[in-house]
Amino acid sequence: MTKKKIEKDSPKYRVDIVWSAEDHCYIASVPELPNCQTHGGTMEEAVAMAKEAIEGYLDTLEKEGLPIPPPLSEKKFSGKIPLRIDPTLHRDLVVKASIKGMSVNKYIEQRLKKSG
Repeated sequence: MTKKKIEKDSPKYRVDIVWSAEDHCYIASVPELPNCQTHGGTMEEAVAMAKEAIEGYLDTLEKEGLPIPPPLSEKKFSGKIPLRIDPTLHRDLVVKASIKGMSVNKYIEQRLKKSG
C-alpha cells in the first residue's frame, strides 16, 4: 500500500455490480476497498454512486492518515507466485509435467488457464 494521492475524478478501481432481487436494486462494490459498497436503482445510478463512494472512502483514508491502496489496474505483476504445496502433490505435478514434456511451471500455468 502507498500513501500517494489518487485521482478521484477518474478512479481506476474495479467496481462489481450485481442485481439484488431481495433489495430490488443494483449493488455496487469495490473489492479493492474493503466495505466500500453502495447501490442504485439502475446500473448507471449504481456506477455514479460507486464513484461517490470511492471518493468518500479515499477522503476518509487521507484524513485519517491511512495508506491508500493503489488500484490493481496500476500494479505491476511479476508473474511469480511463491507457493507451498503438499510434497505428494508436488511429486504428482512433476510426474504429469514430465509425461507431457513440460516444465512444472508451464504445466501448472496450462492447468490454471483451463480452469479459469
